Amino acid sequence: MAKLKLGIPGGIMPPFGKVIQQAQRGEERGYDSAWWPCHLMGWHPQSVWIPEVTELAKYQKSADVYFDPIAAVSAVAATTKKINLGIGVTDLIRRHPTMLAQAALTVDHVAQGRLILGLGSGEQCNMTPYGFDFSQPVGKLEEGLKVMRLLWESGGKPVTFEGKHFHLNGAVLGLEPFNGKTPPVWIAAHGPRMLQVTGRLANGWLPTRMTPEEYGEKLKVIRESAKQAGRGEDAVTPGMLAYVVVDEDRNEVARLMDHLLVKGLCLLLPAETFQRFGYEPPFGEGKVGFHDYIPSLFGYDDAMRVIKKVPREVVEYFTLHGTPEDVAQQVQDLAAAGLRHVVLWNITAFGDLTKAKSSYQCMDRVKDLLERVEVA
Repeated sequence: MAKLKLGIPGGIMPPFGKVIQQAQRGEERGYDSAWWPCHLMGWHPQSVWIPEVTELAKYQKSADVYFDPIAAVSAVAATTKKINLGIGVTDLIRRHPTMLAQAALTVDHVAQGRLILGLGSGEQCNMTPYGFDFSQPVGKLEEGLKVMRLLWESGGKPVTFEGKHFHLNGAVLGLEPFNGKTPPVWIAAHGPRMLQVTGRLANGWLPTRMTPEEYGEKLKVIRESAKQAGRGEDAVTPGMLAYVVVDEDRNEVARLMDHLLVKGLCLLLPAETFQRFGYEPPFGEGKVGFHDYIPSLFGYDDAMRVIKKVPREVVEYFTLHGTPEDVAQQVQDLAAAGLRHVVLWNITAFGDLTKAKSSYQCMDRVKDLLERVEVA
């Protein structure tokens, strides 16, 4: 038996000294990992990031403030000793696989083997506004990861690769992996094709929150794909990044989940999730928030219109929520379905800034409760 591993989000905005302090506190507290997202644009439109909607607007200019995760992780790596440091997640459209292969090895040398490189197919909001071609994102991810591994395993010898999206001719990457071991790659997979890619090529799985039943079924797809690729059934570490709304009072949790900023995060979900609960999808049938939603293009009225289409049932589906005991039990239910490493992202302050301090005290309780959980 082993302990369930617990992760936290890394700091994403100035001042950077607090980012270092937050990671160091997480390490001292005994967390297993800290994770940095790779965003140019946040998930909340600037049109609703105003004091009339959220007190956060008085202290933070917008929801679009992000440090570059590779630079941030490298700096944090130099000031911590034990905690694993994850990039959760970047993509191989904005970051060419040859450059990311070198960057990941560099950061892993700084971290002395503690980097976890998270990859995904990307989000529309980080692509098209900046001129990146968001077509065939899964194909680019799969092929790009093959390029990265080819370079990592080349021993510094010239590499040639002719693919649909990437082409190498005598390419060389002389930097060797730290202690001869390449950084583990975790994939943020949800759909069938991404799950199969995860099983074939990844070391870990980092989806967002879903039910234990869904989690178990998707994990079966990954394990079968790994088996077919000649890998062991446990080649892929089952993880999850989960938003958390927590309070000692369940009535307060219900109030917090109705806040516009909390509901706004649920716009990332596919249309099918809303239809499952009998509601009209905010962006129309067949649309997926991750792939179709560009917050900067939504003025106040349009933003309010789509956010108000998010029902309570969907918020409950997408979050870990309740008292510390409730949240811990929800994680344990997922662990029973195969989860082995959960990243707990506290978003309670989105619902009420005055709950920031108390919610982190609740999160400490969640951690204490989950430290007792053993997994096979």
